[in-house]
Amino acid sequence: MDIKFNSIYIFDVKKEEAYTMNFEEGINIITSSDIDGTDRGKSVLLRSLYHSLGADAHFDSKWNESDKIYILKFEVQDNIYSIYRSGQLFKVFDSNEKLVFRTIHRDELAIFLGELFKFVIYLPDRIKAQLTIAPPAYSFLFNFLDQDKYDGTSFESFKNLRQFSNFKLNVIYSHLGIYNKNYFELIKQKEEFDLKIKSKKDEIDELNKMKDRTNLILDGFSCPETTEALENELSLETKEYSRLINEMNIIRNKLVDLRNQLEEQNIILKQLSKSETKKEKELKKILKDKVCPECHSILNDTLELRSKRYNYVDNIFNLRDEIKIENINVQEEISKNEKIYSDLVLALDKHNEKICKNKKEIDDYTRFKGLNKFIDEINSDLIVNVEEIDIIENNLKPVKKEIKKIKDKKKNVDENYYYLIDKLKNKFKLNELEAENYENLSKNFCASGSNKPLSTVIWYLTLNELKNKFCPEGTRFPMVFDSPNNAEMDQEKKHALIQYIIDSSNNFKQIIISAIGFNVNEYNINSKINIKILDNKKYCLLNKEVYKKNYRVLECMNEA
Repeated sequence: MDIKFNSIYIFDVKKEEAYTMNFEEGINIITSSDIDGTDRGKSVLLRSLYHSLGADAHFDSKWNESDKIYILKFEVQDNIYSIYRSGQLFKVFDSNEKLVFRTIHRDELAIFLGELFKFVIYLPDRIKAQLTIAPPAYSFLFNFLDQDKYDGTSFESFKNLRQFSNFKLNVIYSHLGIYNKNYFELIKQKEEFDLKIKSKKDEIDELNKMKDRTNLILDGFSCPETTEALENELSLETKEYSRLINEMNIIRNKLVDLRNQLEEQNIILKQLSKSETKKEKELKKILKDKVCPECHSILNDTLELRSKRYNYVDNIFNLRDEIKIENINVQEEISKNEKIYSDLVLALDKHNEKICKNKKEIDDYTRFKGLNKFIDEINSDLIVNVEEIDIIENNLKPVKKEIKKIKDKKKNVDENYYYLIDKLKNKFKLNELEAENYENLSKNFCASGSNKPLSTVIWYLTLNELKNKFCPEGTRFPMVFDSPNNAEMDQEKKHALIQYIIDSSNNFKQIIISAIGFNVNEYNINSKINIKILDNKKYCLLNKEVYKKNYRVLECMNEA
């Protein structure tokens, strides 16, 4: 689904001034003179677009927000809508100017727009401990870049985004179609299951401590009074025995693999030594006889052939050092695992001693009867807890399986992300960007100085390219760049930046760019372009004539 902006109306009801502008499909350029074209209202216009839809923009102090009313006409799959914003009041109208929705609550607006755009973002609210629909701003984060927020890989173009902690990755993966309501519910389920398992294991630890203390009183002797109690005792001991044996098998297999690696490395080292000796003999023979060892011809100059042999020997030195380093690592790993295995053997011996311990004769059995019964009850509780853990873990398996599928998708996204950023880094010679800072989406990067705006635009357009690839059926909003060439860059970089944005326009149904001093003849443009020039006085975007001309639109929607 593609969303398209048709027109924006901005009214100042106190001054009775207004401004309106139409937008077309494809590339829209909002420009002004490169001599004195600043402060004409380009940023006000572009900030007003998503602000109208409920994302609070960063207007400067000269813009008196309390007196402004915004009306944005937009298109959703050939259906025309208008949204009216006055402070916290939002109204939505259909193509016949019929009121279809009204609210002063941002969460209600998020639900309505989510249904309209077939796109909504769910985020976990840690304070309320529940999953909530995020405000509209989070749905538009990929699609607006404020002129004062070209700061690398961070979302800062709208206000009040910190109400959700660590929202960045959750929002990105939601836009890419990887995270959704089901994902966050799976995470919540897993957390609840993990918590239950931990609680049961803590309870088992406490029961075992009580059992150990009671066994001390009994001097290690306990006699189950019933068949069921005896079965419980045997079941618990058998489970522990099996666990120890399984762990020993795992470590034993690991030791076999490590020793095989060590043997293979030693064989390679012997072969390298033989090869080195052979090459050294060849070198001496070449130097002495001046005869080629391959074709047996007489050599006038042996330098080139000796050089090759020396290089071969040098390579052997390097390879031998590398293998020796690996050899030491393997030996250390063997020692560590041998220690683990020895500890397991000791634990198993103690366990066997406990199982096979001969029963003592006790003169006064009645003294132990109550304690034995207590141990039987502990064993019974232990069996119940162990069984409950098994049930929880079985319920957890399909949840973990689904989460793993999502993790695999994220890994694929990260690989594509790295490839795209790396390619653009080389294209624009952003050599200060370290690969480790963009190896996955959780990392942050920002080029320095005049390259900062370029690195920011690269990040935003890369996110949208990933969205087109991994979520091609997803909703696409108009891409809005506020004054990307207004930063402190030389003319060559400014030109490269705007050209890059224009070249990327085919990824969007509509792209809107404000750029001071834009000259269409300076760029290679292969698609339709709509250029709007602002030639009004500084800080005077709105005027009374436009207000009078469009008053009926304001009045109609205001009264609805």
